[in-house]
Amino acid sequence: MKLLYITLLLGISIASARSTSSVIIPPTTSNDPTHIEFIASSNKLNTPKIFNVWTFDAISSKDPSYSVLAAFSASPEDVSNNNTLNVDIYVQAGPDKLYTATSKFAEFAELNTHGNGTSGVWKGTGCSFSASEDMSTMTIHFTHPFEITGSVVLNAVAPPHYPCSPAEIGASMEFLPHFGWANAFPDAKTNVDIKVNGTQVKFEDGIGYQDLSWADINLEDAVESYSWGHGRFGPYSILWPLDMSPKIGELLSTPCSGVIVEMEAAAPNSTIGSIQSLRVEIPFENQVIVAHLTVKNILINEGVIKGGVKDGKMDYSGSAAFEYLSSA
Repeated sequence: MKLLYITLLLGISIASARSTSSVIIPPTTSNDPTHIEFIASSNKLNTPKIFNVWTFDAISSKDPSYSVLAAFSASPEDVSNNNTLNVDIYVQAGPDKLYTATSKFAEFAELNTHGNGTSGVWKGTGCSFSASEDMSTMTIHFTHPFEITGSVVLNAVAPPHYPCSPAEIGASMEFLPHFGWANAFPDAKTNVDIKVNGTQVKFEDGIGYQDLSWADINLEDAVESYSWGHGRFGPYSILWPLDMSPKIGELLSTPCSGVIVEMEAAAPNSTIGSIQSLRVEIPFENQVIVAHLTVKNILINEGVIKGGVKDGKMDYSGSAAFEYLSSA
């Protein structure tokens, strides 16, 4: 069955390029002047900007209590002793088994871009990722000395994009003042094979995701709350954008404004956290895609997603991941 990617636009493709570039990110912050980029100047979505975080995740489509989330950071938000380069990973190996690990600080990070695909090595950590030139596949590697070993392989099934537009040169990459976001893998068929603390976590039916975010201020200083998520149900890959209450500036006036996100709070002292369910409506051509996420596991914020076309077929189901933050 052919998947449809639903967020703002469909059928977007990125032309391959043959150029090659390399960037070395030092392990400590600098007081030198910096320039932050928010207008796309190429089709290379994962090239480093400033204060970057590359995020990867995968959820089993059969059982959302099996999942993995990894963040490769080059950001002062993660500074300890002025060092900015490390990797965090969260592995869910069943309903009540959460494993976490943080790498030692990297000696440096090396980012190499071939064509449109960017690969990165956090030197000395055992953590890296590599992408094909056309960005159709990406593999995340974990090896010694990192305490978690194995790999996660993403095979794209949905086109890349920026916050409210296709991934095109000249597009805005800013989803809020001071914050940039590029989504190279909104949805991917994903194979996970990792070992943690003697436990093997392996599934070949994963729903994968990868993005790059960057900023020149702290997110909690900019917004009071936000929600974000992605999943797959029936023929649809869905990614709902941020639902924010901004403290500074205004959200961009774009097609994103047609998306509705409703959250139902969980009971006090709930074991699943503060959110019990999410309902998302995304306008698409002359239709509205409706998705309802019921939280099953708060450890990495995952659950069962159901929905379909409003006033049409609504009995599709699948798995999803989401994030919710409130500074109130």
